Amino acid sequence: MSNSNNKVKLSGTERRDLVIQAGIQAIPYVGGSLAALYFGGKQERRFKRLETFYQEVAQEMQGLKDRLASPEEHDKEALAAIIEELNEKIEGEQVREKREFFKAYLKNTLIHPVKGNYEERRFFLDILGSMSLPECDVLGFLYNQNQPVRVGNIQKNNVDQYAIVGAIGRLKSFGFLVSSQASFSIGGGVDNTLYETIRVSDFGRRFCEFCLRS
Repeated sequence: MSNSNNKVKLSGTERRDLVIQAGIQAIPYVGGSLAALYFGGKQERRFKRLETFYQEVAQEMQGLKDRLASPEEHDKEALAAIIEELNEKIEGEQVREKREFFKAYLKNTLIHPVKGNYEERRFFLDILGSMSLPECDVLGFLYNQNQPVRVGNIQKNNVDQYAIVGAIGRLKSFGFLVSSQASFSIGGGVDNTLYETIRVSDFGRRFCEFCLRS
């Protein structure tokens, strides 16, 4: 039997990690230390996030047992695909507040069956994974407003005004926000972006209720 038959085939993630590790180690003087810092507890940290996540979900779902959908109500293949992707995102998510939103997503998935709505559920999960915490905060703030809000009036401690403008632009591209121009000014140095008014779209409200509220 040839030795090639005994080789263990590496997964895409494992091959990527080997390339990253080799690249970091190639950095003069500090490469070895950086590689040890990054890879030393990487798998343990990822496993711990997943373990803690499911422990907390199990505890929090105790009072919701009567609301859970039965296994027969789900499209089992679609649900399995969502859980697989969710696990990958949880493992890699370092921000605890974001993991709380993933918990809300999972709870609502278990209460409201995955059946005929897979594409929207998958979109919600993909977008939630890509959103920054300030984007989640801005969307959550707008969800709780009863009327459109002017962009220039949205402020967050230690966040630059134009970081908020950028967050709003991304949220609009997802279809979560609807905007209109309440007023328009002409003159040097005037940024009409800040005069724009925005509100959460119906699609954005569905996202908020499914992902940002537990």
